[in-house]
Amino acid sequence: MIKKILGSIAGQLFIVLMGLAIMSACSMGINANSSTPEQALDKQVWQLTAIKGQPLPKEAAAPNLKFENGRLTGFTGCNRLFASYSATADGGLSLGALGTTKMACLGAGGELERAVLAALREVGLYALPPGQLNLLDANHKVLLTYIPEKH
Repeated sequence: MIKKILGSIAGQLFIVLMGLAIMSACSMGINANSSTPEQALDKQVWQLTAIKGQPLPKEAAAPNLKFENGRLTGFTGCNRLFASYSATADGGLSLGALGTTKMACLGAGGELERAVLAALREVGLYALPPGQLNLLDANHKVLLTYIPEKH
């Protein structure tokens, strides 16, 4: 009976259509679920909570970062920050030359800015545990810890 069905034109057409339907469903599933590393970072404005495991000073304004379409912007604790970036699926993160505005930064804000910029210059990796962004050096040491900024 199967030979009879497969031998008919309707049976052959059925098999071809089923094959096309399966291939179409598989390709749609891949495209619908795919995201680039940049898209994973782009979802939030990230607020800094710790530098090398140490909480931020209470008196300082909280630095933040925003990743968007290969451009990094943010606040260092005193000045605005900007750079280019690229991310890889295996957690690699490359930051271009860091630029900032040039306001004079004294006291806690200036110290915080220097620490943030120094840490950002060492970044080579990122990790996205639930509810958090960690920026790490090439040896997987956590340099900066961020959480999603509350709006």
